[in-house]
Amino acid sequence: MDALAYIQGYAAREEAEGIEYDLSELQLFRHGRWRNLASFTWLSLISTALLLSILSVASPAAAQMLTQGMRGEAVAEVQTMLRNNGYAIRYGADGGGRGVFGPQTEAAVRDFQAKHGLPVDGIVGPKTMAVLSGTGGSKPVTTLPATTLPQSTGNLRVGSTGDRVATVQTMLRNRGYTISYGADGSNRGRFEQQTLQAVNAFQRDAGLVVDGIVGPRTMAALESSEPMTASTPVPATGGPVQVAAASLPVANSIGLYRVNSGISALNVRSGPGTRFPVVGRLSGGTTVSVSALPNQFWAQIGPGEYVSRGFITPR
Repeated sequence: MDALAYIQGYAAREEAEGIEYDLSELQLFRHGRWRNLASFTWLSLISTALLLSILSVASPAAAQMLTQGMRGEAVAEVQTMLRNNGYAIRYGADGGGRGVFGPQTEAAVRDFQAKHGLPVDGIVGPKTMAVLSGTGGSKPVTTLPATTLPQSTGNLRVGSTGDRVATVQTMLRNRGYTISYGADGSNRGRFEQQTLQAVNAFQRDAGLVVDGIVGPRTMAALESSEPMTASTPVPATGGPVQVAAASLPVANSIGLYRVNSGISALNVRSGPGTRFPVVGRLSGGTTVSVSALPNQFWAQIGPGEYVSRGFITPR
């Protein structure tokens, strides 16, 4: 922008002093009428072209048409906008789905287009991007200061705000529970009705006491339970998957088990928790030998290999 200001100022000075250049030898154009333009006009044209080039790269997503099969930051930007508008786009346990324009992203785009009176083609073009940006999907989310919780227990409940609430919301969203941050992202970090409903649903699915309060047990379950993976069937409603850990028998002793046949793949992690990296995957029906139960949510099936206890059943 400083360069543009300099060009415009220099052009004004040359026009006032009557300075002109003969640009005919450059052969920029074939037609003679372009050769004798005043330097002010030439410099104005150059500055305009420079400005347009800057605007064309200001936003990666705004500069191109995005369709299924594409990858990159432009796709990730659109996914963030859609998630902030309440669409359940899951990146998978290892985050590999971020920036990948797959079926989930296309379905969210089509639904967004239908709700906003746009042509429903699943393609993010200029019109769809303009509406997405206009609804606030691209605005930065403001982090709210943490409040003093009732009785200083550290529990999170309706009315709580701050980064800890935002973390819980992210974990719930990554497991398929619908929490919308609102058009301007203002609901992120606020424990309101949608978050309450998601917490109640998670507690019910995980076999916990359903009280809508995120205490130590609920937080431990969130941190240790298996989020949905890219290979797990995704429900059309954006809610939790039907094959939930709580709906299956939980491994409670060492011995032979079978990976539940209702799932397409089960992550194998290097440690007993989702914070550990994925080191492999097991297909439904695979037999595994449980050698240890390090906690109530995870089973060890080999050196440096752990699976969620809720997704294996005794043979």
